[in-house]
Amino acid sequence: MSGIRKILFVRTDRIGDLLMNLPAIRLLRQAHPKAWLTLMADESVSDLLKNHPDLDEVMTVSSARIKRDLFYRWALARRLKKAGFDLAVFSNPDKHLHSLGFWAAIPERIGYDRKRAFFLTRRLKFRESVPPPHEIEKNLSLAAFACGGSWDGRIFLTADEFVKRHVDERLSRDLPEGDVVVIHPGTTNPRKRWDAGRFAELGDRVNAGGWPGLLLIGGHEEMTSAHAVTQKSRVKYVNWAGALSLGDLIALFQHPRVKILISADSGPVHVAWISGTPVVALYAQDVEGCDPGRWGPRDGKSAVIHKPIQSIPAQEVYECFLRVMEKCGHEKISHH
Repeated sequence: MSGIRKILFVRTDRIGDLLMNLPAIRLLRQAHPKAWLTLMADESVSDLLKNHPDLDEVMTVSSARIKRDLFYRWALARRLKKAGFDLAVFSNPDKHLHSLGFWAAIPERIGYDRKRAFFLTRRLKFRESVPPPHEIEKNLSLAAFACGGSWDGRIFLTADEFVKRHVDERLSRDLPEGDVVVIHPGTTNPRKRWDAGRFAELGDRVNAGGWPGLLLIGGHEEMTSAHAVTQKSRVKYVNWAGALSLGDLIALFQHPRVKILISADSGPVHVAWISGTPVVALYAQDVEGCDPGRWGPRDGKSAVIHKPIQSIPAQEVYECFLRVMEKCGHEKISHH
């Protein structure tokens, strides 16, 4: 596809959904190295990729207002038309997003053959398979449909230098020395959430095994879960729940002292493994859409447990933690 000067890539949902598109964005950048590449992302997650070198611009929108507010969609369509995009790739099928591309008069509009796909100029028929492909592969298929070529295998996140210094200073203050084990006890979907008491038991085992640097994280809505872990545990945690931005999270997982994340299926799982920190991730087998074969880490270092969430014992997670730490060359610290 020649003559492409400006590309719009559209993905307006959650953290994991957005990050699983990094290879697709990378493929578009490889195919059109001189084109202006804009990502349209929801305001809640757009900070994740604002410094990414494969992007020239991140356009922040409200996905909720796109769905409910006709005037907002009309104003956004005018904005897109004025920007003069040659190509739009719609990664999440959505009737409102598809119509935006049409009303913005973007000449090439490519997406999946779903959700009022008649607004698109080219449609990819995607056949569901058993087991389903990983989301990275699915998104790559759409990017390849749009521009051809093959992905170079690189997937990464970029932390702001100022934010990296801030996180380093905060770690030095709150956890002055040693390796850091990060625990994320919350999820947006309560059906995916592992019991706080088991997280507390796990933290006790990790601490007794010789890793005293325990750091709790989570969003504002997960502060209650983190507090419950501290109340049920016998050991002391540093609790940063509610205190980190998405940029902070990238810097945290790229810090050399941070060795691992233990978490239920959640956005921070993907921020961690893409940033280079291995993960022990708990996937709820009894919850639809919680399949590590489709959504799990792809770094070769992380491990997943895929069972009914409340049937997973702390001992099993601890043993999985030990295997990942050993695989990554982090030896157990002597504990007296």
